[in-house]
Amino acid sequence: MSKLDMKIARRIAHYDPDGQLDHTARLFMAMGRINHESTLLHMQRVALASEATAKNLDWDTKAAFFAGLLHDIGKYILPAKLFDGHEIDEAEYAEIKTHAINGFKILKTLGHGFTAMCAGLHHAIYSQGYGLTTQELPRSWSPETVKKFLDISALISVCDFIDAFTHRGTKLRDGTSKTGGSQLKELLYDKYPNDHHIIDIALFHIIK
Repeated sequence: MSKLDMKIARRIAHYDPDGQLDHTARLFMAMGRINHESTLLHMQRVALASEATAKNLDWDTKAAFFAGLLHDIGKYILPAKLFDGHEIDEAEYAEIKTHAINGFKILKTLGHGFTAMCAGLHHAIYSQGYGLTTQELPRSWSPETVKKFLDISALISVCDFIDAFTHRGTKLRDGTSKTGGSQLKELLYDKYPNDHHIIDIALFHIIK
């Protein structure tokens, strides 16, 4: 196992979550090593960055960690060639965009409602996004749970964008343009106008 794999394994064991979320996480980590190594590494980095950012914000670190670790599992049922680093075309991008709903459906079926909603919404937080909408929130959720969900989803979305920007060689396809590292904070501020407090902390915790 790599150092990153071991760190993730320790974090999963540390949280010892209810509802078999730990088993789900370990299963998808193993699956990712077969055909989706780049997606697996991305999710692991996002999980650790999200956890660290949540800790600094005094938010639920367990929720942030597992939402980050599983946010892109919907990509596992898509062809691995879509994530081999080539410049994708519009048709391929349309296919990739299904991953948010795919991830939501998979995790919801497994009984992980909160984490499922985060996976479904993490690309819909910003303008020109896609996936679930807040209209699909469970009516049984309390206002406190809704706020926590929106906070964690925004956190995952920010960490997801930062990691993609810093690790992906191809251009971004989400309404922004990749113009260089010096522009990252400016892009984030424009993309997430209500989440600058998350951005300022998350930028310190992304794994290079």
